[in-house]
Amino acid sequence: MSFGARAAAVGVFALLLGLSEPAAAWCQARDMISSVGGCVQPCITEGVPLHWNRRCIGYSLHERGARDLSDADVFATLERSFATWSTVDCGGRTLGFEFAPTLQRTRWSGPEYAGEGGNANQFEFVGDWDERGYASGAFALTTTWFRLSDGTILDADMEINEQSWGWAICPEAGCTDGNVDLENTLTHELGHFLGMAHTPDDEFATMWACADEGETFKRDLAADDVEGICTVYPADSLPATCDFRPVGGFAVAPGAGGGDGCGCRAGGSSAPTMILILAAALPFVRRTRTRRRRR
Repeated sequence: MSFGARAAAVGVFALLLGLSEPAAAWCQARDMISSVGGCVQPCITEGVPLHWNRRCIGYSLHERGARDLSDADVFATLERSFATWSTVDCGGRTLGFEFAPTLQRTRWSGPEYAGEGGNANQFEFVGDWDERGYASGAFALTTTWFRLSDGTILDADMEINEQSWGWAICPEAGCTDGNVDLENTLTHELGHFLGMAHTPDDEFATMWACADEGETFKRDLAADDVEGICTVYPADSLPATCDFRPVGGFAVAPGAGGGDGCGCRAGGSSAPTMILILAAALPFVRRTRTRRRRR
């Protein structure tokens, strides 16, 4: 099986201007994408690099939950996978991110970003995968919206394919029954969520593009992943203010109102900081899907 990512884009973002040799083994996502499939993903180094510009990020689980796992298992796995990235040791410091689930469940039908109104960073288990036009062998699809002028990520959504695959919390040694390990997939996809692309030449990295469905070693970051994420988010690169609400506030569905919906830790504030981001430019979108290896 493989995390053989094919990046697809919407609108003018589909224009591919070119590739170049990577400057490092790890690779940061850009406002351009590669159409190359397979395990070896070339790293694009031209264009605007993508990154978050907020310390506190809320995330939501779709109200349908998962077919194969309890809500408690899904939330616990999300927490572990987020922690794998947020607690990484960058030479005696962490990245500075804080992640928290919303109190309300969402019902957005697929990835979407509202330029005006509320939003949600949603995780959705998808039973109509083929009807959405996705490759049936894909494990998951992560979509990020970003501001083209400076690469600031505004929203991120993840779709998980339960039409084609069974999902499990595998034992540490991995699953042998054909099920996909949720934590292995989430940890890889959260790299995309945070602005990482596929590493071009380190097959042992979490961000390498290929994986067997029952494997578990991508639950932990390799040195390549650590170097990359610590470089993308250097010391003091995130603001000190904390607000878990998405850009425009939290909404359970497109066009819906709703409170902050936030599983916030004490001390969150300063929503206008992120709302102002919308004034600069129309956001663009980047999509990265994971799919089965052709044997």
